[in-house]
Amino acid sequence: MEFLLLWVDELDDALGALRHLAPQILGFLTATALFVATGAAVLMAPQVTLTVGAIVFSASLLEVVRRRRTRTADQREPR
Repeated sequence: MEFLLLWVDELDDALGALRHLAPQILGFLTATALFVATGAAVLMAPQVTLTVGAIVFSASLLEVVRRRRTRTADQREPR
C-alpha cells in the first residue's frame, strides 16, 4: 500500500512539472516544426520560399525602423 502511495505522489509531482514546462516544450516543438517545414519548402520550391522569406524579413526590418523613429520622436517632444 505504501508503495502505491509513493508512486502516486511521484506521478503527481511529474504531472505538475510537466504542466509547468508544457508551454516551453510546445514552443520548442513548434519552432522545430517550422524549421523543418522551411527546409522542406526551400528544397521543393526555392524561388517561392526565398521570395516569401525576403518579404517577411523586409517587413520586420521596416517595422523596426518605424518603431525606432516613433521612439526618437517621442523622446524629442517636451513633456
